[in-house]
Amino acid sequence: MEHPGMPEPAFLHEAGFPRALRALLAGAERVFVLGIGMDWKSDDRLGSALASALARALPRDPRLRVVDGGEAPENFTGTARDFAPSHVLLLDAVDHGLKPGTAFLADESSIALGDMTSHRLPLKLLMRFMAQSLPCRVLLVGVQPKSLLPGKRLTRPVQRTVKPLAEFLATAITGALAESNETQCQ
Repeated sequence: MEHPGMPEPAFLHEAGFPRALRALLAGAERVFVLGIGMDWKSDDRLGSALASALARALPRDPRLRVVDGGEAPENFTGTARDFAPSHVLLLDAVDHGLKPGTAFLADESSIALGDMTSHRLPLKLLMRFMAQSLPCRVLLVGVQPKSLLPGKRLTRPVQRTVKPLAEFLATAITGALAESNETQCQ
């Protein structure tokens, strides 16, 4: 167990994922979550599916906003700017060389400019633009896809990750907001 309030998640993840997520969410006052995905490309729909599951798992809170950006997440940067988040979480299927269905965290510095998802704008540029124009902490919650071929369903290993990852993210986000609120009240 990496933290008393956060049990080991019930999905595949990179070593240190729970601790790193908690550290990256520290100080969160407003969290904007942007799902990224193409609904016609098997595992590429992950970001959209995860955003939907996360929206269901999170409580209603004016400090939280979850948006499905689909295949054009850059179209939602104005929505994010209007929300004025302290933290932005991008959710996407990204080839990171891991076992399919494995969750990982990345920031702009850990993504090469040439690393492309199947979306119009490279993740690195989207992350850089959001971090500079909002300003806020921007991080990627990625899941290793098994297939990005055309298809209407997530592959089994990626599908198994969606619900437990959404529940884990919801717990981590609400915990960070509660800690931030406690700090402000002291």
